[in-house]
Amino acid sequence: MQAASREPVYQPESGSVAAVVTICAQQKSIKAPAHGTPAALAIQTQVEVERAWQKTVAALPADVLVANLYGGRAFGLAKTAAARSASRLYVISAGLGIVPGDSLAPAYGLTVARDAAESIASRIAGPFDPAKWFESLMAGRSSVGWDQVAGDGTGRILVAVTKPYAEMAGSSLAAASPQVLDRLRIFGASLTQALPKVLHSAIMPYDDRLDAVVPGTRSDFAQRALLHFVEHIAEHAADRDAECEAVKAILSGVAAPDRPVRPQRSDADLINLIKGRLKPRASASALLRQLRHEDGIACEQGRFARLFKAAVASERSA
Repeated sequence: MQAASREPVYQPESGSVAAVVTICAQQKSIKAPAHGTPAALAIQTQVEVERAWQKTVAALPADVLVANLYGGRAFGLAKTAAARSASRLYVISAGLGIVPGDSLAPAYGLTVARDAAESIASRIAGPFDPAKWFESLMAGRSSVGWDQVAGDGTGRILVAVTKPYAEMAGSSLAAASPQVLDRLRIFGASLTQALPKVLHSAIMPYDDRLDAVVPGTRSDFAQRALLHFVEHIAEHAADRDAECEAVKAILSGVAAPDRPVRPQRSDADLINLIKGRLKPRASASALLRQLRHEDGIACEQGRFARLFKAAVASERSA
């Protein structure tokens, strides 16, 4: 049987992409110690928590390569994009700022998601300002600035973000020089509401039709779009307008697959549901598939892994 034909994958020439920037992942290769998470911080004003976190990070040993610290499919796609474009990898971290992939970082656990176990918002008395939080991280010694990400060249700066990370880092990126802004290509879903207006022209027009071209989940949409851009567009368009037209042309020939609408459930409800199905050697991945496809319930993979551990621990202590 003749193999199905595939669209060719192009290898961009060195210099066409200067940097690939992606977001950190909850899944990490090294578990953070308790004193390397927000749980170790007192509940205070945001300014006080910012200072306390910087002291926490400074006291942790930086002994793991950033590119090896994070896991998950989305982060892996970004690493592949950086490798195929012969560009440097950077990570927007909710706990460290902007960190180069080839630098060393400590094992830490922190997120800006409000419903997560390691949420920094839970340690702040009063309203939490993600943009101000990120500003404090960028002033710390672990972070580089957008000018360092851009370097001295002229290559594109590819940035893959989710909406929460766009809200956190967008203001800092919008303050970059016009020379940096002109080189930006931003990938992600529903970003116009999350990013300052000056960045809107840099958003590449990928939408749900990408699922028909490069299948995946909502959580890795930005990185799938970025990798597709590197492989199929970066070397075949002269400027940002031409790149946008190339994306639109590719998507015009396909229809977005039907995506089932799954109801959301609280952490407590999901833990009880998991506990009711725990059996010897039960795997988190099998239960997550059952939850999504048989029960029709939405749950992000990282969140489910956390809830699965909580359910197992609860059963053992019962």
